[in-house]
Amino acid sequence: MAACVTVCLKTLALFVVFVSRTNAAVYTAVPQSTAVLKGATVIIPCSFSGLSNNDVVVWEGPPNFRTIATGRTVFKSYNRHRIVGDVSRGEFNLEIRRVSLEDGGGYRCTASSADEAGDALLTVIDPMPGPPELTGGEYPVTAGSDLMLRCRSRGGHPVPTLSWYNGTHLQKSTNVKLDVDGGQVSANLAISQVEKWDNGVNMTCVADQGFPKLVQPRAASRTIRVNYPPSVLVPEPSVHVIEGATANLTCAVDSNPSAIVSWRRHGDPLPLKGLESGPSFLLSKVSRQDAGVYQCTADNSVAPPGYGTVTLDVLYPPWIDPAMDEKVTVLNAQDDFTLECLAEGNPKPTVKWRRKDTSLYWENPLHFHRVRYDVQGTYECIATSPGFKEVKRQTFIDVVGKPHIRGSPSTTATVAKGGAIRLVCDVVADPLPNRIKWVLQDNQGIEKDLSSVDEDVEIIETKADQEMSSSITVKNVGSDREGTYLCKGTNMFGTAHREIQVDLTASQQPMTIIVVSVLAVVVLVAMLTLSFIIAVRKGWICEQKFSDTADTPMTSRPIPPAPKYARKPRTGTNDSGVEDLMELQELDGTLKPRPPPRADKEWTSVGLSYPGLVHSSSLPPYSTVERDRPDGEDTRPSSRIIEEDWQAVMEPPVPPPKDGARRLLRKDIARLDVVDERQPGSCEIF
Repeated sequence: MAACVTVCLKTLALFVVFVSRTNAAVYTAVPQSTAVLKGATVIIPCSFSGLSNNDVVVWEGPPNFRTIATGRTVFKSYNRHRIVGDVSRGEFNLEIRRVSLEDGGGYRCTASSADEAGDALLTVIDPMPGPPELTGGEYPVTAGSDLMLRCRSRGGHPVPTLSWYNGTHLQKSTNVKLDVDGGQVSANLAISQVEKWDNGVNMTCVADQGFPKLVQPRAASRTIRVNYPPSVLVPEPSVHVIEGATANLTCAVDSNPSAIVSWRRHGDPLPLKGLESGPSFLLSKVSRQDAGVYQCTADNSVAPPGYGTVTLDVLYPPWIDPAMDEKVTVLNAQDDFTLECLAEGNPKPTVKWRRKDTSLYWENPLHFHRVRYDVQGTYECIATSPGFKEVKRQTFIDVVGKPHIRGSPSTTATVAKGGAIRLVCDVVADPLPNRIKWVLQDNQGIEKDLSSVDEDVEIIETKADQEMSSSITVKNVGSDREGTYLCKGTNMFGTAHREIQVDLTASQQPMTIIVVSVLAVVVLVAMLTLSFIIAVRKGWICEQKFSDTADTPMTSRPIPPAPKYARKPRTGTNDSGVEDLMELQELDGTLKPRPPPRADKEWTSVGLSYPGLVHSSSLPPYSTVERDRPDGEDTRPSSRIIEEDWQAVMEPPVPPPKDGARRLLRKDIARLDVVDERQPGSCEIF
């Protein structure tokens, strides 16, 4: 029963509340927070619907939500405030004229039957009197130093927020201080170890009160100036120019403040014709002496100064030192002779030696391991450089020394008694000997000078450049002219000689006969061989002749092939099975077939075939009538002879038959066919 009563009471209470809410006022315009400039007029909206006569609208505001008005009545202390709007439509808007800073704060509009709405905040803005003030960075700072910038704002309400920007990038401020009583706010920006890249950077301090639609932020900027030492960049570290052209050497300098650029050359003074123009150095009509390393120095009193180097490379054609001798004298047989050609040029020339009028080249320096007389000649030093014409300079190598006799130092010659002998001595020397001396040293060791005045002695001398030849002819040689002949050549450098041992032999006539006989035999054999080769090629030897038999057709049979087996070792027979048909002869490793004897048979009935040995079509024709010719001579008229060449095709024979097979073979032999056809291109070889 008690529970039922409780439920009834709760239901009644809810009904009373619902009825009361049904008759309550409702906000149609809720007060909104807003901002207004100091001295302007602002209206804060507030309106209801469904107000009853018992509802009272109350406005409260700063300080501490004091009552400003009830209904449309405003307290006298708020003489700049009033309620505006159509009261019949439930409008109770609060208007404040000539707003002052004291008007700023929270405002509340309520009705007795309406729910409470949120408070509205009125912000009164008093703009800053000017942009913020900046200190620090008024003078240039040296690279590597620290820089402190300070931004300070005075006045304004609300107090502005200070921010530092590098361009559009927000920087982190340090030491932000707010002095509310004094109406000041400041923010510091510390930059540690400024660099050359900080030079010219624009740092901006922005003071913002937070209401950009009513009052714009105020800003102040400071451009940082950094003094930094010069840095030098060389666009072309190496300048290549042909001799006689113009060269421009340049250094690009970056510094603050601007640097003064000066030029110098390493190891040498600057060319007088050079023109300095700040970071450039101009040279007109450069010469090879102008080449070198040039240095530019940039100084702006900020340590350290900047340096840059430019290498000037002057290109010029090859040049051979004229001090090289036109003629060089060297001793014959000298070891390791060297001749160097000094050549200059840029680029460095390639130097080679060439013997004049030849295609023989040597590297520089010209080197001979051992000097000989054939080394003498004119040599050209050739210097070549890319892009330039080659240059040449000649020198003549003159080889001098004691005489040199060509050939072996000693030799032997024989001569028949009473015959003649001619000896030759070729001498190479520079200078040449006055003459070549011939001396005979007989078998007793006695020496005798020979000359043309001697009986049966003739000496002939010829001279050429560095060469001299002497020949001695001795006639009717006897025992007194047998011995060692010496040819001697002497000049200012020494003497050379050659020994020729001359020995006597028997009379020359038998030897001559032998030589002539041998030559005659050789010539005869050569002629016979040549005649045989010509006859074979002309077909004279391979010509076939057939006998002229009236009313009798020519018949021929194939010649049997020569079997590849020979007689058994140490026996006088063979086991071919056809001993009665063929005679085998070993002639230099070849087998020559012979025709069987005629045995007084008619030539028409005589014909042999060997079907078991070789195919008949592959064998050369063989006429039975040829058996009548013991010497192979053809008795027929020449008009009946048909000349044809052939080539025998030899195939291996079948193995020798047994007794039964041998009888069958004899029967086959008796049935040999006579072939009345001669194959073109065939011949017989006997």
